[in-house]
Amino acid sequence: MMFSYPPCVCERSAVRDPIAAIIAAESSALGQPLPSEALCTEVQRVALFTEAFLPKVDGVSRTALLTIRHLQRSGRDLIVFAPYPAPAHIEGTPIYSVPSLWLPSYPETRVALLWLPILQRLRAFQPDLIHLFSPFTLGFIGMLGGGTLGVPVVANYQTDLPGYAHSYGAPHFAPLFKAILRYIHNGCTLTLAPTPIVLAQLRAWRFKRLRLWGRGVDTTRFTPTRRSVAWRERLCNGREGALGIALYVGRMAREKHLETLREVAGDPNIALTLIGDGEHLPQVRQILGENGGTAHFIGHLLGNDLADAYAAADVFVFPAVRETFGQVILEAMASGLPVIAADQGGSAALIRHGETGFLVPAHDAIAFRERTCQLLTDTALRRRMSAAARAYAEQHAWSAVMRDLESYYAEATRLGRRLHRMRQC
Repeated sequence: MMFSYPPCVCERSAVRDPIAAIIAAESSALGQPLPSEALCTEVQRVALFTEAFLPKVDGVSRTALLTIRHLQRSGRDLIVFAPYPAPAHIEGTPIYSVPSLWLPSYPETRVALLWLPILQRLRAFQPDLIHLFSPFTLGFIGMLGGGTLGVPVVANYQTDLPGYAHSYGAPHFAPLFKAILRYIHNGCTLTLAPTPIVLAQLRAWRFKRLRLWGRGVDTTRFTPTRRSVAWRERLCNGREGALGIALYVGRMAREKHLETLREVAGDPNIALTLIGDGEHLPQVRQILGENGGTAHFIGHLLGNDLADAYAAADVFVFPAVRETFGQVILEAMASGLPVIAADQGGSAALIRHGETGFLVPAHDAIAFRERTCQLLTDTALRRRMSAAARAYAEQHAWSAVMRDLESYYAEATRLGRRLHRMRQC
């Protein structure tokens, strides 16, 4: 595996308008601030280590951003460590860009170096708690810092690195990644898993002190009431003979297994539209354009434009099998879309088969096409699933998710004291 150094890896970048737009679009999801009685008062200074951050937008960076905004609104003092390049600050919170490497085959992803000067900044900040987002190299330093300073460390498990090793044709790295992640997470006070499926997998891998921490969705922004003729025409893109619109939203990356949608793209009854960008886009265009495929690619959307696009579609298709959660599935369901997804990975936990959508065998292109056609031809079934999907999403507000996080901060503080005393004995 080859790595290259970016230029000026130690220089912090200024916040640019695109990043400001992302921050504004994501922050509105939190709703009203939590009442003071819901906050963990023992945690006032928090250090966050995230393996992915803006300008990259993915599940890790979005969760980190929303957590930062929640902690800011609750009056905490923060410091954030993220791979270069990152914005210099967010609403007054300093973001320290750590020297990083990039993968030639995956240029969107930066891997932070084991940069020990981080520990000096961490010691000077004197956090009450350290929060790691999808820990790997940066998370390793954060875990070490927690042990050195004697403060609790909470870690999110958000990236299936062993699974990615298989997706990228390097299965021999999977045991190594599993061992590294187990070492990092078991060195933390608590590990937060996003779904029961992922939690069970981590338990089988001998991860300790596991808790369940899901994700939320902005049901005010993502709603069926945004449905419009103008956006349906944009998604349809002239494919007037189609029965309806099947939508995919997400990165164009190899681990998303978008080749599984080739049968959907080739069916004239289905107008398949894909929203997103990424390093694998040229290959996806080629694969989905074979054999007369008519897939339409829109590119990256944010905020109200993205919400309008969801609402204008009829069904949502999601073939990825390595997801630990699948935030876009919640957004689709909040928009009233039944979901057709692979029956593997953490995202499968979000779908009630036959009620809010269908789970189909992973990598089964024909099954994806058949279920999509079933929903587009059976209007009554689609409407029933649409209502059920919306009702499910309404149970997952970000305010409730952040309330759970505050309770885990309190638990980690109590447990951290005991673990620190035990390790000193």
